[in-house]
Amino acid sequence: MATNAPDITIDPLDAASSATLAPRSYYGQIEIDAWFCVLERGKGKVIYDPQQHSADQRRTAIKISLLPLPEQNVQFPLEREMIAESREWAGIVLPSLKALGINNVREANGKWAKMQQVPSGRKYRNAKGEEKEATTFKFLALYPDEAACQAAYMADRGQEPERQPAATPCPNGSNGDKARKLEVAKPFIAAFAKQCGYDLECTKAACRTQRIITDAIDVESPEFAALVAAALAGGK
Repeated sequence: MATNAPDITIDPLDAASSATLAPRSYYGQIEIDAWFCVLERGKGKVIYDPQQHSADQRRTAIKISLLPLPEQNVQFPLEREMIAESREWAGIVLPSLKALGINNVREANGKWAKMQQVPSGRKYRNAKGEEKEATTFKFLALYPDEAACQAAYMADRGQEPERQPAATPCPNGSNGDKARKLEVAKPFIAAFAKQCGYDLECTKAACRTQRIITDAIDVESPEFAALVAAALAGGK
C-alpha cells in the first residue's frame, strides 16, 4: 500500500551537487522600438542614411523593454538592445513571440507578458575582466490585460490575487486612477533620468515611447520636468 512517507533515499548533498539556478520570471508590459542602422567600427550603431550607405549595409536595430508589475518591486525597466539580423533576436526572442501568436512585432507593443532572461550565447567581460554570459528575453506567456498578468504573477508565487472592491462614483472622475498610474510611473521616470544623466530632453525621448509613463503624465509638462529634477536631487 502506498504511503506518503518521505523518500529517505534522496541524498541532499547529491541534490546540492546537481542543483542549477532556476531562471527568474518577470511579469510586465512589453515595449518595442526599431530603426534602421549601420554598424560602424569604433562607433557601433549609426543611423542608416540611404544617401551615404549601401542597402547591404543596412541592419535593423531593436530595443525591447519589459516594464515590470509594481508587485515585483523591480524599480527599473528591463531592457535589451540587439540587431534583428542576429541569432539573439531571430533565434531566441522572435521565435518566443511567434510561439505565442505574434506575427508582427507591432502586435507585441503594449502587451502584458511573462518573460525569462535566458543565455543568448554571447560572452562578454565585465569591469573586473571576468567572462560572463549575456542574457536575452524569452517570452513564455501573454495576457489580455494588467489584471490577468497580475493574477498570473500572484499564482506563480502561490498567492491569491487581491480582490478589488467594487468601484464607487468619484467626484473627481478618473483623478484617482491617474494618481495611481503616476505613482507606478515615477520609479521608471527616475530610472530613465539616471540613464540619461538627468538630462531633461534625453529623458523625455526615452520616456516618450513607454506607455506606462505616457498614460500617466505628459512628458512635455512642467510636472514631468519637476519629476526629473526631483530624481536628480535624489540621485546626488
